[in-house]
Amino acid sequence: MRSLCSCSVAVVLLAGCGSQAVHRPDPFAYDASRPTAVRDEGVALSGPKVAVHVVSFRGAARRVNAFLAVPRAAGRHPAVLLLHGSGGTREDLLLPAIELATRGAVAMTISQPNETQTFRPLVVNARRALDVLAARRDVDPMKLGVVGFSLGGQTAAILAGDEPRLKTVGILSGRGGPVPTYWLAQARAPLFLQAGRSDTQVGRRQLEQLIAAAPGEPRVRWYAAAHGLNRRAFEDQVAWQADQLGLR
Repeated sequence: MRSLCSCSVAVVLLAGCGSQAVHRPDPFAYDASRPTAVRDEGVALSGPKVAVHVVSFRGAARRVNAFLAVPRAAGRHPAVLLLHGSGGTREDLLLPAIELATRGAVAMTISQPNETQTFRPLVVNARRALDVLAARRDVDPMKLGVVGFSLGGQTAAILAGDEPRLKTVGILSGRGGPVPTYWLAQARAPLFLQAGRSDTQVGRRQLEQLIAAAPGEPRVRWYAAAHGLNRRAFEDQVAWQADQLGLR
């Protein structure tokens, strides 16, 4: 994964990397009217409360592969998008997605590109995933959340300030940097930021930088863990999302 810690001139102007950001059109804008062309290839896992579907949809430049965990209970449900870290796939956060679905949310994990010079494809893919969720008959489009780990946490930080549909934003092991901190400072949804005290991959300074950018009174929790955090951290995030979105 190429580093996204520094900014090109274009991103400085468009995404506000400098102390005197120039106001320009949203660098993460996209054609929301373009069909998502969702494909459901069937159920990969099936249980008494949840079914996990293998799906794909049109993203920023190519099709995005995803897993969709769907509660078997009838009705309209909140929905949560989960974003993996650098080098990951849709499989990485499938367990917390299933846990959220067990509690009553439609939950989606997606595979993001692992070679990109900017945040744009990551953010646009995530926004298209939210389009897919919001269009479902079993989803309440007024109750959308996102959870991001590591690079996915940076993407979630940008979405927090750029995506008005979000009602919850969870960030695990997120790296500070000009673009994520700029957008996170504009967040309107409730925030839950988590970090490991022994995270040498990101480093304490970068973790604290992102946390410091969060407006208002976000929930923040540090864990006796490294970059990957631990089971308790993910359980806490699932419980917080469930509480904020009114799940059982």
